[in-house]
Amino acid sequence: MKQLIATDFDGTLCRGGTVSAADRAAIDAWRADGRLFGVVTGRGTDFLDTIRELGVGFDYLSVYNGSLLITPEGTVVKEYLIGREDFCRLETFFDGLPGLRFHDRASEKAFYRHYYATFADQSLALEAAARVNGLYGDRVTAFVNGEHVNIGRKGSSKTQGVFDALAFFGLPDDAAAVFGDDYNDLDMIVTHKGWAMSSGRPEVVAAAEHVCGSIAEAVETLMA
Repeated sequence: MKQLIATDFDGTLCRGGTVSAADRAAIDAWRADGRLFGVVTGRGTDFLDTIRELGVGFDYLSVYNGSLLITPEGTVVKEYLIGREDFCRLETFFDGLPGLRFHDRASEKAFYRHYYATFADQSLALEAAARVNGLYGDRVTAFVNGEHVNIGRKGSSKTQGVFDALAFFGLPDDAAAVFGDDYNDLDMIVTHKGWAMSSGRPEVVAAAEHVCGSIAEAVETLMA
């Protein structure tokens, strides 16, 4: 029996800029049954405020694509950090790439939770991520979500973020029901035998063991 939900946010839980009343009610019912709910997202720590404002109850968040696991109070449970040398190397790599709209710049910090860049279109983001993984894959891992490239320390990922959440709550590796819709959700969905949104990327839908139209639809099945 599944005891923990780990869902992507944008395009999965949040569609059209909001979380539906049906999904909120399903999450409430899931948690009232003694089970756990959380979001695994490429967004950062400010996502705590976002999900609270949307009125969604949760038991944990895995942000920066699994680089940081936090409690509802913001307490850090697990953290994967990029060293400044690697961060500066990424900054140099992204400088001047075609179609680049934004990329992170190094400060004087010794460690960083992730590196972020965004492009004019997804094809350019996919190309850049593939090059990063080819050049620096022994140190970091790049993921693509839409036109965005998120890079974490090697070993961090949404997949690992789910395993970290399960370990934190003392649950077995097969206790998670995961949901997503984009390329950065693909490994998580395949590894945890999860659900793709029917509106997701065709490659993601094709690889998923389960497909659903909403979180509420899947929760009804899981709790039946």
